Amino acid sequence: MSDLKYDAGPLDSPPPYLLQCAASQGCLLAMKPVRTTGEARGHVLLGFQHTQRHPIDLEDSISVVADDISAFLESHSLSSRMERVRSHLSLIHRLGQLVTSIRKPETLFAQITHLVYTSLGFDHVQLLLTETEQRRVSLVHAAGPHAEALLAHGYSDTLGRGIIGRVAETGQMWMSQDVTQDSHFVGNALLPNTASELALPLRLADRVVGVLDIQSDRRDAFRHNDVFLLQTVADQIAPVIEQHRLLAAERQGRELANTLADVSRIISSRLDPRHVLEAVLLQLERVVPNRGSRVTLLGDDGRMRVVAAKGYPDNGLVKKHSFLPHEAPLSRSALEQKETIVIGDVRLEPTWTWQPGTKQIVSWCSAPLVHGTECVGWLCVDWPEPNFYNFEHGRVVRAFADQAVVAIENARLFERRRELNDILEYKVADRTRLLREAHDEIAVKANELQALWRRVVDVQERERKRIAHDLHDSVAQSILAATYQLQTVRRRLGGDVEQNQRLIACQATLDASLSEMKRIIYALRPNVLDELGLVAALENYLSVLPQGESLATSFLVEGSAIPLLPDAELAIFRIVQEACQNTIRHADARTLVLALTYNTAEVVVSIRDDGIGFTLDDARMGLGLVGIRERTQAVGGQISVSTAPGSGTEIIFCVPLEACAV
Repeated sequence: MSDLKYDAGPLDSPPPYLLQCAASQGCLLAMKPVRTTGEARGHVLLGFQHTQRHPIDLEDSISVVADDISAFLESHSLSSRMERVRSHLSLIHRLGQLVTSIRKPETLFAQITHLVYTSLGFDHVQLLLTETEQRRVSLVHAAGPHAEALLAHGYSDTLGRGIIGRVAETGQMWMSQDVTQDSHFVGNALLPNTASELALPLRLADRVVGVLDIQSDRRDAFRHNDVFLLQTVADQIAPVIEQHRLLAAERQGRELANTLADVSRIISSRLDPRHVLEAVLLQLERVVPNRGSRVTLLGDDGRMRVVAAKGYPDNGLVKKHSFLPHEAPLSRSALEQKETIVIGDVRLEPTWTWQPGTKQIVSWCSAPLVHGTECVGWLCVDWPEPNFYNFEHGRVVRAFADQAVVAIENARLFERRRELNDILEYKVADRTRLLREAHDEIAVKANELQALWRRVVDVQERERKRIAHDLHDSVAQSILAATYQLQTVRRRLGGDVEQNQRLIACQATLDASLSEMKRIIYALRPNVLDELGLVAALENYLSVLPQGESLATSFLVEGSAIPLLPDAELAIFRIVQEACQNTIRHADARTLVLALTYNTAEVVVSIRDDGIGFTLDDARMGLGLVGIRERTQAVGGQISVSTAPGSGTEIIFCVPLEACAV
């Protein structure tokens, strides 16, 4: 049985030459396709000796044979698929046992690759992890005939390059059933027979932690079920790999932190600069291997000096050297940009310059000594072979430098303190004397200003009183006299309606002017304050403020009213007056609440409105706040202002009874 074809294409009936051959021997041919799951897998061809046989019998016979073969093939296919599913489930189960029982990352990686390799039968399986900072993906284990050679040689590539690098960068699976037709494929000399490749990302959320890569020597080696299984495997091992990576980083970080803490205690226990620098370079070997190490600091004269050196043929020669920062091009990266620098081979660095006595340097790592926001120099280590130091070494050197700079700066400060101690003590004593004199002078000036303020307020109040009396005795009386004269004129005019209306209008204007004049006279000097006291004066003042839809006022009194000194009552009245006027002029408020509270220790006054508020810093010298503060301080009180744009304003001031009670 086979899929019969000839030059004209697939067969729907026996080829003519077979029909002719069968007819010449007295046979009749019949053909039927064999199908599994609806797809033609081949044909059944039967020949019968008796040509007299009825065509229906021939059709039934060939159909029975074709159906039997189709059923057998379908059963065999289902059995194979079930066996493969069982194999896949067994692989996932064993993998789950591995990832939960193995603690060492190296053993885990080896078991994962070996299990995938032996279970699925591909030619090569490899596991690679991403190094985000270096933008590389590197091999950690492999399984297959060439795995040992590949691991010995090592493999890594940049993100985005080749199939593996592309998957590590994008996080998307890549399957190439024929690598010769794939422009992304990059061959490996140790795997020369690769014909198809499948790379799956090891994803953790949106981050790719590695790649599971499978290669085969056959084209079209990967089935859909294999891809689904391998992606399940990748999704299962990704969090475990990340967990191992985090645990390893945590252990390494903890060990480094413990070492740095120990180192910090050692180098911080000394204050003599020479001993501190020796301890720094000695302890540096505990965290970073090196053949030579130096501390270079920026001096007060702007020159860089090697203040400590260790591991060179002539350490004294190295320490004699000084230079300006611009004379060493890499100084800018340390001093200005505060960067950690790692150079694999200084011989290939175009801006590198060897300082006297440092010709041994090939691989070099430097970290800035940053104290506060300033870089005071750098700490560097070197090795006589290329590519010895990497970014991890740079991270450790930077951490050590951050610890060492505190001790170095402490030692420098200690040295300067010893040199300047006498001068500093003299300056402190002299400054103390000057401060004491200044304090005494400020106290005198403050008392003088306070007295001057009281005199100004007293003069102001007397002037207000004089103006109020003048207005009352002159302008108010004149308005009142004019009112009486208008009334006399109205009586004499009799029935002249038009003139009477005009006189009524004049009368109303004069009445309004007289009311306004009385309000002004009251504002200048409220007689009720002298006659009835503070509570009545405040209540009367609020009653004459504009009322209605624009502003609603209320007055609350708590506690028993206590008589106060006239100056104190006047100060409180003026503060309330100024605060209320500010509300009317600037706040655009709907309500204003005045609260007066008497307790055993003080009088507390609160003025609160629901207006537009303001920014307090912008209004410290405006809106009458200066006058309010001065009046409060003049009677020994304290004031607080709470406001914000859109949140209204509340002014609270307290006057102690000890200073103002009668």
